[in-house]
Amino acid sequence: MAAYGAIVSLVQILHPDQFPLHLRNPEIESIYIKVISLQPVLEKIFPITKNIRQQVIDLNGRIREAIYRAQDEIESFIIKHSLSSENILKEIIEEIDPLSEEAQTIASSIKKEMASSPAVVSLAKMLHRDNFPLEHLKPHVESLYEQLCVLQSCLEKICDAPVSVITVAVHDLDIRIREAASEAEETIKSFISSQDAGPTPESESSKSAFLQILHEITLTIVPMVEAAERIAGSIDGDPLAQDLLLSEDAQIISRHESRTKKKRIVGQEEDFKKLKEEIVREKSNDQREVLPIIGLPGSGKTTLARSLYEDSSITDEFEIHGWVTVTQDYQVGEIFAKLFHSLETKGQKAGEGAAQTTAKNEKLQDAVYQSLLKKKYLIVVDDMWDEDVWDKVKHSFPDERNGSRIILTTRSKEIAKYAKTSDFLHEMQPLSLDHSWELLTLTVFGEGGSCPPHLKDIGWEISKNCRGLPLSLTVIGGLLSQEDMTEEYWKNIQGDTLDAAAKGDEAYLEILFLSYNHLPGRLKGCFLYMGAFPEDSEIPVTQLIRLWVAEGFLRPSPMKIVEQVADEYLGQLIDRNLLSVRKSTSNNLTKACGMHDTLRDLSVKECGNEKFFHSRRRYVQTLEQGTNTQRRISVHRNILMCLEEVHNSVKEVTFARTILYVGAQHHHPLPFCLTFDRLRVLDAFQVYFIKFPNQILKLIHLRFLSLTYNGKLPSKLSNLEKLQILIARRHPKVIFLGMSILPDEIWGLTQLRHLLFTESDLPKIPIVKNTIPMFANLQTLSNVSAASCTKEVLENMPNLTKLAMWTESPGPVDLHLDQVKKLESFKFIVLNPIPKKKVEFTPQLYFPPTMKKLRLNGCSLPWEVMTVIGKLPLLEVLKLGEIAFEGEEWWPEKREFRNLKFLLLEYLDLVWWGADHTHFPKLQRLIMRHCYELEKIPEDFEYLGNLELMELVDCSPGAVESAEQMKDKVKKDGINTKLKIQTYSSWK
Repeated sequence: MAAYGAIVSLVQILHPDQFPLHLRNPEIESIYIKVISLQPVLEKIFPITKNIRQQVIDLNGRIREAIYRAQDEIESFIIKHSLSSENILKEIIEEIDPLSEEAQTIASSIKKEMASSPAVVSLAKMLHRDNFPLEHLKPHVESLYEQLCVLQSCLEKICDAPVSVITVAVHDLDIRIREAASEAEETIKSFISSQDAGPTPESESSKSAFLQILHEITLTIVPMVEAAERIAGSIDGDPLAQDLLLSEDAQIISRHESRTKKKRIVGQEEDFKKLKEEIVREKSNDQREVLPIIGLPGSGKTTLARSLYEDSSITDEFEIHGWVTVTQDYQVGEIFAKLFHSLETKGQKAGEGAAQTTAKNEKLQDAVYQSLLKKKYLIVVDDMWDEDVWDKVKHSFPDERNGSRIILTTRSKEIAKYAKTSDFLHEMQPLSLDHSWELLTLTVFGEGGSCPPHLKDIGWEISKNCRGLPLSLTVIGGLLSQEDMTEEYWKNIQGDTLDAAAKGDEAYLEILFLSYNHLPGRLKGCFLYMGAFPEDSEIPVTQLIRLWVAEGFLRPSPMKIVEQVADEYLGQLIDRNLLSVRKSTSNNLTKACGMHDTLRDLSVKECGNEKFFHSRRRYVQTLEQGTNTQRRISVHRNILMCLEEVHNSVKEVTFARTILYVGAQHHHPLPFCLTFDRLRVLDAFQVYFIKFPNQILKLIHLRFLSLTYNGKLPSKLSNLEKLQILIARRHPKVIFLGMSILPDEIWGLTQLRHLLFTESDLPKIPIVKNTIPMFANLQTLSNVSAASCTKEVLENMPNLTKLAMWTESPGPVDLHLDQVKKLESFKFIVLNPIPKKKVEFTPQLYFPPTMKKLRLNGCSLPWEVMTVIGKLPLLEVLKLGEIAFEGEEWWPEKREFRNLKFLLLEYLDLVWWGADHTHFPKLQRLIMRHCYELEKIPEDFEYLGNLELMELVDCSPGAVESAEQMKDKVKKDGINTKLKIQTYSSWK
């Protein structure tokens, strides 16, 4: 189903602002008009019900091939200025026309309505003059009836709009309208019934009661009518309505921070209790014990293991604990590196031993062994596939007969029996029908929500068809939560899941495939893209969004920049439980995401079917038929490209638009051959180039380039006029002061949106008489020297939202942040800070009111300056690193930091922090590291109602003692049950 993304991509290529003017001709113009018209038609082919599914799949395949052919010819035409044959463009037009007609026919056959429409129609029908039974009250219901007619007209217009304009705000409003209309109808029906039974239905008291009911209903309905009118107006192109809709959508999206919140586990209470007892039980001969958990894919093995691992009452029984996931394409060194990186003790937080993870396998294995030696440990080995792998890993786990435990999850009963050291073996069972229904309703309606009565029976059958498998229930629940809450749609899903259940043990695969088939076209490409990454990958969201943007398969929105569209699509995949949050940002948004391995297997399979991605995972790998026509290449082990056979096989994928190197870091010792003249995306960040590959400079379609190269980038980089993302790293990290790794010609790359590099200067900005800013599209500028970031430079970056600057040492710094009025994130670092010597910002220190994130390191500012920061109205994250501020006392003022959610204090000489629970009202996380002078944590911080985590790493004994006292008080008094207080002290 890559047809939709292919169309969006071709539309962008043919757009008048992008396509070379001197190459335009009537055939090109005709193709552009036809594909841009086909795009909204495909959006209307949704939902894809069982009766048309195969027809739609076949049509999508034919459209995909036609659009791929058109794209190949047109991109070749741009490069060579000649076509493969004289009539090729006419042939493409003749191929697209009947496909468009067929798509229009299918779209016209799909009857759609908003979820709220039946409720609105039913209420309006009841209030119609011919139907309303209370004659004396008819005049009073006419106004509400007219409002409902307006509302239904708006809903019909919204429903007919392309799916791409149906935003989060629209879905939210649709649900609220349905609930309000249903409740209003029940209330009025109840009143009518009471009047029929009463002796004086026309009494004044009766009339007064009804008018009060009518008034309350009107107060609820009218704002929804106004909102629907605005949305309908935005579809007609009303700019004011579009702005209002965007504002509403932003408010809805802000609620989705809950994506990163931990969800309640359903149906595993007894499993948890049984495993916990086995883990903490003391035995006479307390040898190291391996506790296997086995079950089908998606049965909840990892979820159960994670809930045990994150239970402090369990981990407190052990001196050290760690977690490692083993993948099918494992490398022993990676297993030990991940495990070593995860080890955590009461004195050392996980990750602080990461410096040793680049060592050789034997040293890493020994490092793990030595870390665990003579300690009582808890280790989770997740998803073990192979007995040989277990044999290699188990020798890292010493047996001191001190009660150490290893939880091992696996799909294989044979591996579990091979690894276990006692009679204990826990097999996951399907959820009961009641637990299945509970999990489905929790997933669809959220905590505290309930299923509407008209959907309960259908929903129960859907949950039953999932055969008690948590993954199936959460994926189907995610699907239902995002689509129409209508009986018709739920019955379609009931029928599909019933067919899947008939597949027996393969039912879960059918249900996952069903969830993919029910994805809107705009999301399918994003889902397939995840198949490019190795199993169990933690994919940074910023990287993923930039890749999607460069690929060109995201349809631009008149109301949002394309990065916002990408972020919205990512959120929808998470809400559908097709992606999971692996890491969160400081302000609880998604930082890294991943995919369940069974869902990833589905993505990989469909990537092959759709010619979307070819992944080179190993040396011996059977290549599927048609691999040479794939549009994208992903290399999972970079070293493979050094092998001639692999290198040559990849070169045969001549239609590739994308190459991702997603394996471990590796030097590239061979000449880097780039035969892909249509390449859009080259992500070679993990490949160290000894010499710059000049073939890159001929890739005129390139939009994304990342690489590791220690020299200066060549001046001919300016040939890449379509470049949007440039990421250049030096390794090892070397900073040359007063020099730039970028060529002077970089200022000619006017389409750049994100520019990131190892600490360097910017080249001097040219003097040009031009009213249009040179970098008008730039949103991210990272690791630029403060000296080169002049007022003139920032004037040419009016849309900058993220900026990271550095200076070598303290002293005067010109800071002109008043020129970047949209700035949301700012980082300033002094590379060589000097105590008692501050950075003198000129003119006076100023931050735009749009700021949400701020990090300062080494500035040695006095605490009085904090007032400037505290007054920022939108600030959510504040990170103060090594001597960012100096002075013994910090006294926050009232009404400062009203929206701050995250605060980091690190390597500060602060002695007394004069704050209390009335400051920082929205603070969720407080992290303090290496604050050796601080006497104590401010009193009453446990009363900060939103505080969820307080973490101290190697702070003063007084600070640690006050945190421990606070921890005891919270536990004893139950003041803030969600607050978790953690201390790590190497001096203990």
